[in-house]
Amino acid sequence: MIIIRRQTRFFLYEIRRTLIAERIPQYKERSALLPGGLNTPFPIVVEPDIDLEVLFKSPERLQENLQRRHWIVDVKKVEHDYHLWKKLNKQIAEAALTKRYYSEEIHHLGEQLYSLNAKFLVACLRLPAPLHAAVPETSTPKLLFEHGSQRKSSLTMRSWRDLAEVTTIDAAPFSSFAFGEFAQLEYILLNYFNKCLDSYNMQFCAAVNVVKSFVIEAFGYHFSDIKNVFNIVAEQEEDDENSVELLHLFGTSTPLGIVSPFIRTNFSKDSLPYYVYSIGRNYDPHSGQSSCIELLAFSNEHSQHLLVNDDHKVGSEQAKHFEEMLKRSISYSTTNNPNDINLKSNSIDFIYIQLASIITSLYYRLNLPIRVCLSPSYELLAYESLRLTIEVYLPSQIDYVRVGSVSLIDDYLARRLMIKHDSDSKSYVAMVHARVADVSQLSKCVLEASQTIGRGIKLPSVLSIR
Repeated sequence: MIIIRRQTRFFLYEIRRTLIAERIPQYKERSALLPGGLNTPFPIVVEPDIDLEVLFKSPERLQENLQRRHWIVDVKKVEHDYHLWKKLNKQIAEAALTKRYYSEEIHHLGEQLYSLNAKFLVACLRLPAPLHAAVPETSTPKLLFEHGSQRKSSLTMRSWRDLAEVTTIDAAPFSSFAFGEFAQLEYILLNYFNKCLDSYNMQFCAAVNVVKSFVIEAFGYHFSDIKNVFNIVAEQEEDDENSVELLHLFGTSTPLGIVSPFIRTNFSKDSLPYYVYSIGRNYDPHSGQSSCIELLAFSNEHSQHLLVNDDHKVGSEQAKHFEEMLKRSISYSTTNNPNDINLKSNSIDFIYIQLASIITSLYYRLNLPIRVCLSPSYELLAYESLRLTIEVYLPSQIDYVRVGSVSLIDDYLARRLMIKHDSDSKSYVAMVHARVADVSQLSKCVLEASQTIGRGIKLPSVLSIR
Protein backbone atom coordinates (compact mmCIF):
# COMPACT_ATOMS: atom_id res chain seq x y z
CA MET A 1 0.00 0.00 0.00
CA ILE A 2 2.85 2.38 0.84
CA ILE A 3 4.38 1.86 -2.62
CA ILE A 4 0.99 2.44 -4.31
CA ARG A 5 0.50 5.67 -2.33
CA ARG A 6 3.93 6.91 -3.28
CA GLN A 7 3.34 6.20 -6.96
CA THR A 8 -0.13 7.79 -6.87
CA ARG A 9 1.25 10.89 -5.14
CA PHE A 10 4.04 11.12 -7.73
CA PHE A 11 1.65 10.88 -10.73
CA LEU A 12 -0.77 13.42 -9.19
CA TYR A 13 2.12 15.82 -8.74
CA GLU A 14 3.17 15.32 -12.37
CA ILE A 15 -0.40 15.96 -13.61
CA ARG A 16 -0.68 19.07 -11.43
CA ARG A 17 2.66 20.35 -12.72
CA THR A 18 1.53 19.80 -16.31
CA LEU A 19 -1.73 21.67 -15.70
CA ILE A 20 0.20 24.62 -14.26
CA ALA A 21 2.19 24.88 -17.49
CA GLU A 22 -0.91 24.37 -19.67
CA ARG A 23 -2.94 27.06 -17.96
CA ILE A 24 -0.37 29.79 -18.66
CA PRO A 25 -0.83 31.01 -22.25
CA GLN A 26 2.71 32.34 -22.76
CA TYR A 27 4.22 28.97 -21.83
CA LYS A 28 2.69 27.60 -25.01
CA GLU A 29 2.37 30.52 -27.37
CA ARG A 30 4.96 33.14 -26.48
CA SER A 31 8.73 33.27 -26.55
CA ALA A 32 10.75 33.69 -23.38
CA LEU A 33 13.72 34.76 -25.53
CA LEU A 34 11.70 37.52 -27.21
CA PRO A 35 8.80 38.60 -24.94
CA GLY A 36 5.95 39.92 -27.02
CA GLY A 37 4.35 42.55 -24.81
CA LEU A 38 4.44 44.64 -21.67
CA ASN A 39 2.14 42.31 -19.74
CA THR A 40 4.21 39.18 -20.28
CA PRO A 41 5.74 37.73 -17.08
CA PHE A 42 8.99 37.04 -18.97
CA PRO A 43 11.53 39.85 -18.36
CA ILE A 44 13.61 41.13 -21.25
CA VAL A 45 16.94 39.65 -20.18
CA VAL A 46 18.66 39.64 -23.58
CA GLU A 47 18.01 41.38 -26.88
CA PRO A 48 18.53 38.75 -29.59
CA ASP A 49 19.94 40.10 -32.83
CA ILE A 50 19.35 37.87 -35.86
CA ASP A 51 21.05 38.91 -39.10
CA LEU A 52 17.95 38.71 -41.31
CA GLU A 53 19.83 39.96 -44.37
CA VAL A 54 22.16 36.95 -44.22
CA LEU A 55 19.37 34.59 -43.24
CA PHE A 56 17.29 35.46 -46.33
CA LYS A 57 20.23 36.18 -48.64
CA SER A 58 19.61 32.84 -50.34
CA PRO A 59 16.18 31.28 -49.71
CA GLU A 60 17.40 28.26 -51.68
CA ARG A 61 20.20 27.69 -49.15
CA LEU A 62 17.73 28.07 -46.28
CA GLN A 63 15.35 25.59 -47.91
CA GLU A 64 18.21 23.14 -48.48
CA ASN A 65 19.30 23.49 -44.85
CA LEU A 66 15.81 22.68 -43.58
CA GLN A 67 15.32 19.75 -45.97
CA ARG A 68 18.64 18.16 -45.04
CA ARG A 69 17.77 18.47 -41.35
CA HIS A 70 14.29 17.00 -42.03
CA TRP A 71 12.57 20.17 -40.79
CA ILE A 72 9.17 21.09 -42.25
CA VAL A 73 8.94 24.88 -42.67
CA ASP A 74 7.12 26.98 -45.27
CA VAL A 75 10.11 29.03 -46.43
CA LYS A 76 8.06 31.02 -48.96
CA LYS A 77 5.69 32.17 -46.22
CA VAL A 78 8.57 33.19 -43.93
CA GLU A 79 10.28 34.99 -46.82
CA HIS A 80 7.03 36.82 -47.63
CA ASP A 81 6.77 37.94 -44.00
CA TYR A 82 10.39 39.12 -44.14
CA HIS A 83 9.68 41.43 -47.10
CA LEU A 84 6.52 42.71 -45.35
CA TRP A 85 8.56 43.29 -42.17
CA LYS A 86 11.16 45.31 -44.14
CA LYS A 87 8.42 47.34 -45.85
CA LEU A 88 6.70 48.24 -42.56
CA ASN A 89 9.99 49.26 -40.93
CA LYS A 90 10.85 51.42 -43.93
CA GLN A 91 7.44 53.14 -43.89
CA ILE A 92 7.67 53.87 -40.16
CA ALA A 93 11.21 55.26 -40.56
CA GLU A 94 10.09 57.52 -43.46
CA ALA A 95 7.09 58.68 -41.46
CA ALA A 96 9.32 59.68 -38.56
CA LEU A 97 11.63 61.67 -40.87
CA THR A 98 9.20 63.33 -43.31
CA LYS A 99 6.15 63.63 -41.02
CA ARG A 100 3.88 63.05 -44.03
CA TYR A 101 1.75 60.53 -42.19
CA TYR A 102 -0.99 61.25 -39.69
CA SER A 103 -0.56 59.93 -36.16
CA GLU A 104 -3.41 57.44 -36.76
CA GLU A 105 -1.62 56.00 -39.81
CA ILE A 106 1.67 55.69 -37.91
CA HIS A 107 -0.18 53.99 -35.06
CA HIS A 108 -1.78 51.56 -37.52
CA LEU A 109 1.62 50.75 -39.07
CA GLY A 110 3.05 50.22 -35.59
CA GLU A 111 0.25 47.80 -34.70
CA GLN A 112 0.88 45.81 -37.89
CA LEU A 113 4.61 45.63 -37.14
CA TYR A 114 4.00 44.65 -33.50
CA SER A 115 1.71 41.83 -34.59
CA LEU A 116 4.21 40.66 -37.19
CA ASN A 117 7.14 40.76 -34.75
CA ALA A 118 5.32 38.44 -32.36
CA LYS A 119 5.22 35.73 -35.04
CA PHE A 120 7.86 36.44 -37.67
CA LEU A 121 10.82 37.27 -35.42
CA VAL A 122 10.08 34.35 -33.11
CA ALA A 123 9.94 32.05 -36.15
CA CYS A 124 13.34 33.36 -37.31
CA LEU A 125 14.82 32.82 -33.85
CA ARG A 126 13.79 29.17 -34.05
CA LEU A 127 15.32 28.50 -37.47
CA PRO A 128 18.45 26.30 -37.33
CA ALA A 129 22.04 27.40 -37.80
CA PRO A 130 23.45 27.34 -41.36
CA LEU A 131 25.17 24.09 -42.30
CA HIS A 132 28.93 23.79 -42.71
CA ALA A 133 30.14 22.76 -46.16
CA ALA A 134 31.83 19.67 -44.67
CA VAL A 135 28.58 18.15 -43.35
CA PRO A 136 28.08 14.81 -45.16
CA GLU A 137 25.43 14.83 -47.86
CA THR A 138 24.62 11.18 -47.14
CA SER A 139 22.28 10.01 -44.39
CA THR A 140 25.03 8.03 -42.68
CA PRO A 141 28.02 9.26 -40.63
CA LYS A 142 31.25 9.80 -42.56
CA LEU A 143 34.20 7.90 -41.10
CA LEU A 144 37.37 9.99 -40.74
CA PHE A 145 39.54 7.89 -38.42
CA GLU A 146 39.50 4.42 -36.88
CA HIS A 147 41.92 2.81 -34.44
CA GLY A 148 42.13 -0.46 -32.50
CA SER A 149 40.61 -3.90 -32.93
CA GLN A 150 37.21 -4.76 -31.53
CA ARG A 151 37.28 -7.21 -28.66
CA LYS A 152 34.79 -9.96 -29.37
CA SER A 153 32.19 -10.75 -26.74
CA SER A 154 32.43 -14.33 -25.43
CA LEU A 155 30.90 -16.58 -22.81
CA THR A 156 33.74 -15.83 -20.42
CA MET A 157 33.52 -12.05 -20.91
CA ARG A 158 31.42 -10.15 -18.41
CA SER A 159 29.50 -6.95 -19.10
CA TRP A 160 30.13 -3.79 -17.13
CA ARG A 161 26.99 -4.50 -15.09
CA ASP A 162 28.51 -7.77 -13.88
CA LEU A 163 31.82 -6.08 -13.10
CA ALA A 164 30.38 -3.11 -11.22
CA GLU A 165 28.06 -2.60 -8.30
CA VAL A 166 25.17 -0.52 -9.63
CA THR A 167 21.95 0.04 -7.71
CA THR A 168 18.82 2.10 -8.17
CA ILE A 169 17.57 4.21 -5.28
CA ASP A 170 13.81 4.63 -4.89
CA ALA A 171 14.18 8.31 -4.03
CA ALA A 172 15.61 8.94 -7.50
CA PRO A 173 13.81 6.62 -9.93
CA PHE A 174 15.40 8.33 -12.96
CA SER A 175 18.93 7.38 -11.97
CA SER A 176 21.32 4.69 -10.78
CA PHE A 177 24.31 4.98 -8.49
CA ALA A 178 27.59 3.10 -8.83
CA PHE A 179 29.77 1.88 -5.98
CA GLY A 180 33.12 0.15 -5.60
CA GLU A 181 35.68 0.04 -8.43
CA PHE A 182 33.28 1.37 -11.05
CA ALA A 183 32.72 4.62 -9.13
CA GLN A 184 36.46 4.88 -8.49
CA LEU A 185 37.15 4.45 -12.21
CA GLU A 186 34.96 7.49 -12.97
CA TYR A 187 37.11 9.62 -10.65
CA ILE A 188 40.32 8.27 -12.23
CA LEU A 189 39.04 9.16 -15.72
CA LEU A 190 37.90 12.62 -14.59
CA ASN A 191 41.33 13.24 -13.10
CA TYR A 192 43.00 12.03 -16.32
CA PHE A 193 41.03 14.40 -18.58
CA ASN A 194 41.34 17.26 -16.08
CA LYS A 195 45.15 17.03 -16.03
CA CYS A 196 45.35 16.75 -19.81
CA LEU A 197 43.22 19.87 -20.38
CA ASP A 198 45.27 21.77 -17.80
CA SER A 199 48.41 20.90 -19.76
CA TYR A 200 46.98 22.99 -22.64
CA ASN A 201 46.43 25.94 -20.24
CA MET A 202 42.65 25.82 -20.56
CA GLN A 203 40.64 27.52 -17.82
CA PHE A 204 38.34 25.63 -15.48
CA CYS A 205 34.87 27.21 -15.33
CA ALA A 206 32.11 26.79 -12.78
CA ALA A 207 28.89 26.02 -14.68
CA VAL A 208 25.25 26.43 -13.64
CA ASN A 209 22.82 23.64 -12.83
CA VAL A 210 19.45 25.30 -13.53
CA VAL A 211 18.65 27.67 -16.40
CA LYS A 212 15.74 29.95 -17.25
CA SER A 213 13.40 29.56 -20.18
CA PHE A 214 15.10 32.08 -22.48
CA VAL A 215 18.32 30.00 -22.39
CA ILE A 216 16.33 26.91 -23.37
CA GLU A 217 14.90 28.72 -26.38
CA ALA A 218 18.30 30.03 -27.48
CA PHE A 219 19.41 26.40 -27.88
CA GLY A 220 16.32 25.51 -29.92
CA TYR A 221 14.46 23.58 -27.23
CA HIS A 222 10.79 24.18 -26.42
CA PHE A 223 10.75 25.29 -22.79
CA SER A 224 7.19 24.06 -22.10
CA ASP A 225 7.91 20.47 -23.17
CA ILE A 226 7.99 18.71 -19.81
CA LYS A 227 8.77 15.34 -21.41
CA ASN A 228 12.29 16.35 -22.46
CA VAL A 229 13.76 17.99 -19.35
CA PHE A 230 13.27 18.22 -15.61
CA ASN A 231 11.15 21.34 -15.16
CA ILE A 232 10.88 23.12 -11.82
CA VAL A 233 7.68 25.07 -11.32
CA ALA A 234 7.90 27.66 -8.55
CA GLU A 235 4.54 29.05 -7.43
CA GLN A 236 4.00 31.97 -5.09
CA GLU A 237 0.88 32.61 -2.99
CA GLU A 238 -0.76 34.82 -5.61
CA ASP A 239 -2.75 32.66 -8.04
CA ASP A 240 -2.04 34.43 -11.32
CA GLU A 241 0.19 33.81 -14.30
CA ASN A 242 2.81 36.30 -13.12
CA SER A 243 3.40 34.33 -9.91
CA VAL A 244 4.61 31.20 -11.68
CA GLU A 245 8.23 30.74 -12.71
CA LEU A 246 9.47 27.87 -14.86
CA LEU A 247 13.09 26.73 -14.42
CA HIS A 248 14.89 23.85 -16.10
CA LEU A 249 17.30 21.37 -14.52
CA PHE A 250 19.87 20.02 -16.97
CA GLY A 251 23.05 19.70 -14.92
CA THR A 252 26.34 21.51 -14.48
CA SER A 253 28.06 19.74 -17.36
CA THR A 254 25.88 20.52 -20.37
CA PRO A 255 26.18 23.05 -23.21
CA LEU A 256 23.49 25.12 -21.45
CA GLY A 257 25.37 25.01 -18.16
CA ILE A 258 28.73 26.14 -19.53
CA VAL A 259 27.35 28.85 -21.87
CA SER A 260 25.06 30.46 -19.26
CA PRO A 261 27.84 32.20 -17.22
CA PHE A 262 28.84 34.14 -20.37
CA ILE A 263 25.39 35.59 -21.20
CA ARG A 264 25.70 39.35 -21.91
CA THR A 265 29.52 39.10 -21.76
CA ASN A 266 31.68 41.50 -23.75
CA PHE A 267 35.14 40.01 -24.33
CA SER A 268 38.12 42.27 -24.92
CA LYS A 269 39.94 41.64 -28.18
CA ASP A 270 43.16 40.69 -26.37
CA SER A 271 41.42 37.92 -24.40
CA LEU A 272 40.41 35.93 -27.50
CA PRO A 273 40.68 33.10 -28.29
CA TYR A 274 39.47 31.90 -24.91
CA TYR A 275 39.04 28.28 -23.74
CA VAL A 276 37.08 27.07 -20.73
CA TYR A 277 35.92 23.65 -19.52
CA SER A 278 33.63 22.35 -16.80
CA ILE A 279 33.20 19.04 -14.97
CA GLY A 280 29.89 17.99 -13.49
CA ARG A 281 26.76 15.86 -13.62
CA ASN A 282 23.99 15.82 -16.22
CA TYR A 283 20.34 14.93 -15.65
CA ASP A 284 18.20 13.35 -18.33
CA PRO A 285 14.77 11.67 -17.95
CA HIS A 286 15.78 8.95 -20.40
CA SER A 287 19.40 8.09 -19.54
CA GLY A 288 19.53 9.29 -15.92
CA GLN A 289 22.62 10.90 -14.41
CA SER A 290 26.03 10.96 -16.03
CA SER A 291 29.38 12.63 -15.41
CA CYS A 292 30.61 14.73 -18.33
CA ILE A 293 33.35 17.19 -19.23
CA GLU A 294 32.32 20.11 -21.45
CA LEU A 295 34.60 22.56 -23.27
CA LEU A 296 33.85 25.91 -24.91
CA ALA A 297 36.08 27.98 -27.19
CA PHE A 298 35.45 31.65 -28.08
CA SER A 299 36.90 33.58 -31.03
CA ASN A 300 36.34 36.85 -32.86
CA GLU A 301 36.60 35.26 -36.34
CA HIS A 302 33.73 33.39 -37.97
CA SER A 303 33.73 30.25 -40.09
CA GLN A 304 34.53 30.65 -43.78
CA HIS A 305 32.64 27.51 -44.82
CA LEU A 306 29.01 28.10 -43.79
CA LEU A 307 26.41 27.62 -46.51
CA VAL A 308 24.73 31.04 -46.33
CA ASN A 309 24.77 32.16 -49.97
CA ASP A 310 24.93 30.71 -53.47
CA ASP A 311 28.73 31.08 -53.69
CA HIS A 312 29.28 28.49 -50.96
CA LYS A 313 28.64 24.96 -52.16
CA VAL A 314 28.81 21.48 -50.70
CA GLY A 315 31.86 19.64 -51.99
CA SER A 316 33.67 22.82 -53.08
CA GLU A 317 37.47 22.94 -53.12
CA GLN A 318 37.51 24.93 -49.87
CA ALA A 319 35.24 22.39 -48.17
CA LYS A 320 37.40 19.49 -49.39
CA HIS A 321 40.52 21.27 -48.14
CA PHE A 322 38.95 21.79 -44.69
CA GLU A 323 37.88 18.14 -44.48
CA GLU A 324 41.32 16.95 -45.59
CA MET A 325 43.00 19.13 -42.94
CA LEU A 326 40.62 17.79 -40.30
CA LYS A 327 41.24 14.19 -41.30
CA ARG A 328 45.02 14.63 -41.42
CA SER A 329 45.13 16.41 -38.06
CA ILE A 330 43.10 13.64 -36.38
CA SER A 331 45.30 10.95 -37.94
CA TYR A 332 48.46 12.63 -36.62
CA SER A 333 46.89 13.20 -33.19
CA THR A 334 48.31 9.85 -32.03
CA THR A 335 51.70 11.55 -31.67
CA ASN A 336 50.41 14.85 -30.28
CA ASN A 337 52.68 16.92 -28.05
CA PRO A 338 50.95 19.72 -26.07
CA ASN A 339 53.87 22.03 -26.88
CA ASP A 340 53.26 21.61 -30.63
CA ILE A 341 49.56 22.55 -30.47
CA ASN A 342 48.68 26.10 -31.54
CA LEU A 343 45.69 27.39 -29.61
CA LYS A 344 46.41 31.08 -30.21
CA SER A 345 44.88 31.32 -33.69
CA ASN A 346 41.58 33.21 -33.93
CA SER A 347 40.33 31.22 -36.93
CA ILE A 348 37.29 29.32 -35.63
CA ASP A 349 37.78 26.67 -38.34
CA PHE A 350 41.38 26.10 -37.22
CA ILE A 351 40.28 26.02 -33.56
CA TYR A 352 37.73 23.34 -34.48
CA ILE A 353 40.42 21.20 -36.13
CA GLN A 354 42.84 21.62 -33.21
CA LEU A 355 40.22 20.67 -30.59
CA ALA A 356 39.19 17.60 -32.60
CA SER A 357 42.85 16.54 -32.74
CA ILE A 358 43.45 17.12 -29.01
CA ILE A 359 40.36 15.20 -27.86
CA THR A 360 41.03 12.29 -30.23
CA SER A 361 44.57 12.00 -28.84
CA LEU A 362 43.20 11.70 -25.29
CA TYR A 363 41.16 8.64 -26.31
CA TYR A 364 44.01 7.14 -28.31
CA ARG A 365 46.17 7.02 -25.16
CA LEU A 366 43.53 4.88 -23.45
CA ASN A 367 44.27 2.11 -25.97
CA LEU A 368 40.59 1.54 -26.80
CA PRO A 369 38.97 0.80 -30.18
CA ILE A 370 37.78 4.23 -31.33
CA ARG A 371 36.34 5.77 -34.46
CA VAL A 372 35.78 9.41 -35.40
CA CYS A 373 32.92 10.40 -37.72
CA LEU A 374 31.21 13.48 -39.12
CA SER A 375 27.51 13.42 -38.26
CA PRO A 376 24.91 13.70 -41.06
CA SER A 377 22.80 16.85 -41.17
CA TYR A 378 19.58 15.30 -39.78
CA GLU A 379 21.41 14.40 -36.53
CA LEU A 380 22.52 17.99 -35.88
CA LEU A 381 20.79 20.04 -33.20
CA ALA A 382 19.36 23.45 -34.09
CA TYR A 383 22.44 25.36 -32.86
CA GLU A 384 25.00 23.07 -34.56
CA SER A 385 26.52 23.76 -37.99
CA LEU A 386 28.92 20.80 -37.90
CA ARG A 387 29.45 17.92 -35.47
CA LEU A 388 32.28 15.45 -35.16
CA THR A 389 31.56 12.44 -32.92
CA ILE A 390 34.01 10.20 -31.09
CA GLU A 391 32.85 6.65 -30.40
CA VAL A 392 34.36 3.81 -28.36
CA TYR A 393 33.57 0.12 -28.83
CA LEU A 394 31.50 -1.53 -26.05
CA PRO A 395 31.75 -5.36 -26.37
CA SER A 396 28.57 -6.15 -24.42
CA GLN A 397 26.53 -4.09 -26.93
CA ILE A 398 28.60 -5.33 -29.91
CA ASP A 399 28.62 -1.74 -31.13
CA TYR A 400 30.30 1.64 -30.77
CA VAL A 401 28.85 4.14 -28.27
CA ARG A 402 29.28 7.90 -28.42
CA VAL A 403 31.50 9.31 -25.68
CA GLY A 404 32.55 12.69 -27.11
CA SER A 405 31.82 15.28 -29.77
CA VAL A 406 33.03 18.60 -31.21
CA SER A 407 30.36 21.01 -32.52
CA LEU A 408 30.73 24.22 -34.51
CA ILE A 409 28.25 26.82 -33.25
CA ASP A 410 29.75 29.98 -34.81
CA ASP A 411 27.66 33.02 -33.71
CA TYR A 412 24.26 31.26 -33.46
CA LEU A 413 24.12 31.33 -29.65
CA ALA A 414 26.12 34.55 -29.31
CA ARG A 415 23.49 36.52 -31.25
CA ARG A 416 20.68 35.12 -29.09
CA LEU A 417 22.44 35.56 -25.74
CA MET A 418 24.39 38.80 -26.40
CA ILE A 419 27.92 37.39 -26.15
CA LYS A 420 30.13 39.96 -27.89
CA HIS A 421 33.68 41.20 -28.27
CA ASP A 422 35.08 44.76 -28.32
CA SER A 423 32.82 47.74 -27.86
CA ASP A 424 31.05 47.29 -31.18
CA SER A 425 27.43 46.32 -30.49
CA LYS A 426 27.34 44.11 -33.61
CA SER A 427 30.53 42.12 -32.98
CA TYR A 428 29.42 38.66 -31.83
CA VAL A 429 31.86 35.92 -30.89
CA ALA A 430 32.05 32.58 -32.69
CA MET A 431 32.03 29.42 -30.57
CA VAL A 432 33.03 25.77 -30.68
CA HIS A 433 31.53 23.41 -28.11
CA ALA A 434 33.06 20.04 -27.28
CA ARG A 435 31.90 17.24 -25.06
CA VAL A 436 35.38 16.09 -24.11
CA ALA A 437 34.06 12.93 -22.46
CA ASP A 438 30.90 11.30 -21.24
CA VAL A 439 32.83 9.72 -18.38
CA SER A 440 29.98 7.48 -17.21
CA GLN A 441 29.65 5.94 -20.68
CA LEU A 442 33.41 5.75 -21.16
CA SER A 443 33.83 3.95 -17.81
CA LYS A 444 31.74 1.05 -19.12
CA CYS A 445 33.98 0.73 -22.19
CA VAL A 446 37.20 0.90 -20.13
CA LEU A 447 35.88 -1.62 -17.60
CA GLU A 448 34.94 -4.22 -20.22
CA ALA A 449 38.12 -3.72 -22.25
CA SER A 450 40.35 -3.93 -19.15
CA GLN A 451 39.00 -7.14 -17.59
CA THR A 452 41.38 -10.06 -17.18
CA ILE A 453 40.95 -13.78 -16.57
CA GLY A 454 39.25 -14.24 -13.23
CA ARG A 455 37.76 -11.04 -11.86
CA GLY A 456 40.67 -8.65 -12.19
CA ILE A 457 40.87 -5.27 -13.93
CA LYS A 458 44.06 -4.04 -15.61
CA LEU A 459 43.69 -0.38 -16.48
CA PRO A 460 45.60 1.34 -19.31
CA SER A 461 48.99 2.70 -18.26
CA VAL A 462 47.90 6.38 -18.44
CA LEU A 463 45.22 5.65 -15.83
CA SER A 464 47.37 3.45 -13.60
CA ILE A 465 49.75 6.30 -12.83
CA ARG A 466 48.22 8.34 -9.99
